[in-house]
Amino acid sequence: MGDTPGLDPSERSHSDLIILWGLNAAATSIHSMADAQAARRRGAQVWAVDTYHTPTCAAVDRAIMVKPGSDAALALGMLRVIVDEGLPDHRFIADQVQGFDELCAQTLPDCSPEAMARVCGIPADTIRSLAREYAAARAPYIQVGGGLTRYANGAMTVRCLTALPAVTGAWQQPGGGLFCGTATGTAFPLSLVTREDFMATPTRIVNMNRLGAALSNLETPPVMGLYVYHSNPAVIAPDQNAIIRGLGRDDLFTVVHERFLTDTARYADIVLPATSSLEHPDLYRSYGSYQAQRCNAVIAPIGQAKSNWDTFCLLAQGMGWDLPFFRQSADDLIEQLLAVPNSWRDQAATRRLRQGEPVLLTPPASSRGPWLTRSGRIELLNPAEPEPLLRLLPTHAEQDGFPLRLQPSVSPHCLNSSFNEREDLLARRGEPTLLMHPGDAGDRGLREGMTVLVHNREGSLELLLRVTGQVPAGTVVSEGVYRLDLSPVGRGINALTSQRLTDRGEGSTLYDCAVEVCAA
Repeated sequence: MGDTPGLDPSERSHSDLIILWGLNAAATSIHSMADAQAARRRGAQVWAVDTYHTPTCAAVDRAIMVKPGSDAALALGMLRVIVDEGLPDHRFIADQVQGFDELCAQTLPDCSPEAMARVCGIPADTIRSLAREYAAARAPYIQVGGGLTRYANGAMTVRCLTALPAVTGAWQQPGGGLFCGTATGTAFPLSLVTREDFMATPTRIVNMNRLGAALSNLETPPVMGLYVYHSNPAVIAPDQNAIIRGLGRDDLFTVVHERFLTDTARYADIVLPATSSLEHPDLYRSYGSYQAQRCNAVIAPIGQAKSNWDTFCLLAQGMGWDLPFFRQSADDLIEQLLAVPNSWRDQAATRRLRQGEPVLLTPPASSRGPWLTRSGRIELLNPAEPEPLLRLLPTHAEQDGFPLRLQPSVSPHCLNSSFNEREDLLARRGEPTLLMHPGDAGDRGLREGMTVLVHNREGSLELLLRVTGQVPAGTVVSEGVYRLDLSPVGRGINALTSQRLTDRGEGSTLYDCAVEVCAA
């Protein structure tokens, strides 16, 4: 899809089929869940594709459980059925799609429903049924969640899902298509904030998904200082053991700017108190929609708390950067962002932003074409990619040699490690738990309520076992990220995840994890 902007999520109101794919919306996208429920009341079908029976699955018309990391196999199996049964929109394909013939000739012959059923763990007839119903829908809408991207094949998986509306021509109808997210970075001149022009020379970039390696690598030049804000890497970053070893270095100077004494803050040499969003002005862009809003501080900063902006300005002055840029207020900077004309917003929208009203930004290009790709078409075949054509790629876990796929899933009672300070929410979550299928538990002589040891090459931890049919055989699940003091071994679920990266984009593979489980 290139630089084509994402759909406006409000288009869901026109959809007759909504597929929440890899998106536990009840925990991670409550507004999407509300829209899906409203669509059901209007008569639309809502499906959920996930790796176990999440709370979202309990609130939809059809729930499809796939093996972790096998979503592309389901999509390719559906595409094979659509092609075999004469269901593509050939006129749309001829006008708008690149690579359909190559897909049919080179990839789909190996993607029969029977072959893909063995990969993704659902019956071949179910794949056929899903394909027929999807192709028959007037305006099917696929919302792609972050979950299915966190595997070694995550980028290719998203490409395979994107082929479904391209082959069926779903883009031609309001409410039809595929939504991965929104990108509004060009709606404001963010270079006025990032100021890369201040750098005299380029600097190295450390991928946070490999922070453990960066902190452990003592070759030249080693990382000697770490400044943490808006994050809690001791708990949420992959390969927790490597992260904690790095944070524990005596020669690493660590500063954490925070509102709470997080697990990362406990390793800091200095903890700086941070303001909450109620204590500083800001210009907010949305995650998953095109809304924007300028907000003022509601209360004065409490105690010695300072915002990111004020702290960075003080640091700059302390380091001798006596530039006018660092002597302005956050409101001054926000006004600069609003003062530059932009095709995303007209003068009326900018005026409303200045007044603190929510504004729906308008992408300068359509989400329904012309497609902003090199070819001007939706590219199922992209010669510029290392993998030009869609195909099935393996996960890391398939090659790890451990029998169970671990899903470090989300909890409706927290947001990553946020809200871990709320004792009432912790009480509702209960202690850290492993969900396991009765067959897998029986094979290992494990019983409900036991403390079990979950382990792989990265590490191990103990969890309370819950035996449930809501988890498919071969998959185990642990919901939520907990404080380390709630674990008997002082480790969380990311003690089991690795620093390996996705096939494109250098994303995390937090869900691409294989383990074994035994009695503790």
